[in-house]
Amino acid sequence: MHVVKVQRWVITALVLTTALHFVAGLLILAVTLDRADAFWVLTVISMIVTALAIVGVRLLHQVSPLTVWLLVAVVPLAVSLYFR
Repeated sequence: MHVVKVQRWVITALVLTTALHFVAGLLILAVTLDRADAFWVLTVISMIVTALAIVGVRLLHQVSPLTVWLLVAVVPLAVSLYFR
């Protein structure tokens, strides 16, 4: 592997880890608050952050940002509704 490929994969791991930790924090906050409006706002923000992380990683690897992987952005909605 070339150094550039390794650097891309390291940055990919950092971007996804950081974004998913942020999303997890938003979902924990959304589920623990007793306000319905905050629940929906935090859930939508977590979905947007997930989608942006996926698009960012795809652009980092210089491939099309439109992919089936964008459906993963719906997972925060499913998780928050399950634990609500």
